[in-house]
Amino acid sequence: MENIIKILSSFGWPHVSLIFALIFIFVFKKAIREFIGKIKSVGKEGLKTESSQTAEVEEKRKKAVEELMKFGDSNVTNELESFIFKDLKQRELDTDSDTVKVLIRHLAATQLALDFEQIYNIIFGSQIFLLRKLNEVAGTGLNIEIIKSHFEHVQGLFDEQLNNWTLEQYLSFLFGRTLITVKDNNYHITIKGVDFLIWLTKTAKSENRPF
Repeated sequence: MENIIKILSSFGWPHVSLIFALIFIFVFKKAIREFIGKIKSVGKEGLKTESSQTAEVEEKRKKAVEELMKFGDSNVTNELESFIFKDLKQRELDTDSDTVKVLIRHLAATQLALDFEQIYNIIFGSQIFLLRKLNEVAGTGLNIEIIKSHFEHVQGLFDEQLNNWTLEQYLSFLFGRTLITVKDNNYHITIKGVDFLIWLTKTAKSENRPF
């Protein structure tokens, strides 16, 4: 060992560095060859290897998934999404891939949008007004007397069309479409009802509808 050190010390440091470099290349030539094989480009950012490009692709994929999963995001969409997932799993179909998850989210959002379109085609303007009032007192609700007063007022305005209607008939559509509910003897807007109002605003739908 001492002899090797003496021999190396007899050379200048540039020569010693060259010797060490040659030894390093000889020892690690396989690893160096594999690394060079992975180099795809050289730019201002430095070397780009196959692994770094793979990481970039993976990062872009994650961002794409996150962006697509924002589509139609709402509490009701999430519920529909869970229902679709459950149904697919019961049928032993794949639900693990990101592509499937994105498609399920878009299917749920599309189903909800279609449901809202159907509701809008049937709902009365006064029923939308009632939903707005219930939304203003979300968590508290309105008692039956206020609901009756609202219905009687609407019935008076549209006597020809609603003369033979009962309060139960007037509210049955809102209950059937899960837009309102009764809790502790008060009437409340549901999460779906809130989402419907948000949808009306986003789509700029007119609330000036018959009755």
